[in-house]
This record gives sequence, C-alpha cells and structure tokens, in this order.
Amino acid sequence: MANTRGAVLIVDDDPAAIELLADYLMGKQLAVARAHTLDEALAELERERPEAVLIGVRLGDTGALEALKRIREVNVQVALLATAAPEDASLATEALGCGAADYLLKPIDFDYLGRALEKALAAAAPVMDFAEPVLAPAVTSPQALLYTLALEVFRATRPLTPEARASVGQALEQMAMQAMQRGVGGEKAEVIRALNQVRTLIRFAHDLGDLDAEKASELEEHVGRARRSVGLS
Repeated sequence: MANTRGAVLIVDDDPAAIELLADYLMGKQLAVARAHTLDEALAELERERPEAVLIGVRLGDTGALEALKRIREVNVQVALLATAAPEDASLATEALGCGAADYLLKPIDFDYLGRALEKALAAAAPVMDFAEPVLAPAVTSPQALLYTLALEVFRATRPLTPEARASVGQALEQMAMQAMQRGVGGEKAEVIRALNQVRTLIRFAHDLGDLDAEKASELEEHVGRARRSVGLS
C-alpha cells in the first residue's frame, strides 16, 4: 500500500459507506484498503500496515468496540477513527476509551474528516518490522517517551489476573494509549491529564497487590520521564 501521503483502512459492514469514504480518501491522494469484518480488518492490518483505520461502530456480530481493542492489540501505533450514526453517539464516545483518537457522526463532515486524518497521518509513527524484536524508540522526544510508556504498561498488564485486568488493568491501558495519542497530536493539557490518571492507576494497582513494587516503580519512572518531557516535575 505504498503512497506518498499515507494509507487508510476502512472497516464497515456497509459496502456503500465504504465506497463513499474510499472515493473521498482517494481524491485526497491516500491509498485505501477495505474490510467488511473484523477478520478481514486484522488481515489487512498485517498485510498493508496502514497509518490510520476508519471504522464504523456497528460491525456485524463483533461490534466495533471489541474490534477496536483487537486492532489496538495488533498495532499500538495505528491511528483509529470511529464513525457512527447519530443514534449510536454513545457508542462513538465509548470508542474513545477503546483506543480511538476521534469519532465522526454520520452524515460525515468531510472537512472535519480531512482535518482529523491529516492530524493522524502527520503524527503516525513509522511502521515497525514486527519480524524483529520491538525496541523502544532511541530518540527521547515526548512522543517517543509516551510510546514507550504505553508499551511498558501493556507489557505489565498482560500477565494480570482477569479480575485485576477488569478492575484496573484495562483502565491503565486505555489511559496510557490516550496519553500517547494526545501526545502525537500535540495536546499538552490532555497529555498531562492522562499521565496523572496513569500515575494514580499504577498506585491503585500496586496497593491492590496487582503490580509488585518493582514493576510499579518501573512504570512510575516511565511516567516521570514522560511528565518531564512536557515540562512537569
């Protein structure tokens, strides 16, 4: 999916909606991939490595909220944008907690979509070769530090018990992702808010016995680096 401006995967179970969005995106010199189901989306994500995914919140039996979580598990860097009918506005806002950077209500405001995609594509991190071990970025920009924080949070929460994941782990993952997404968009106030919540959740997880002292301290160090990179102590 080589293209000088970037590539977008459209995921929707409505073929007409896909083609409407595809026509607009191709008119913006963006490469487009299409998927009608979660399985197709995951396959396209691995094969084409798009910088952004545009997904409808109604996706057959799977549901886009579950799909967003699955997509984020496969690729923590790809920008996620949700689309929804007005009656599904509550689902669209829930999508933000599942890794989406933004959402759009139908009928789509294409001017807003264009701005949201430009922002997402400009901020997208380079696609990594997952055949090699994933290493933290060597640079120490705020975006790189926020990416590293999110990566370490996911590594820490994967071994948690189902109860711990449900009570604290998923919230911790979501806030770490939100900090990273807001960071690539340059939204300093939102980054600070997310980092404060990440720090609180780490302490909760430690006090509840879900994270041992060593792991909690390690995550706190990553939070501290990220905070300092945006001018906090």
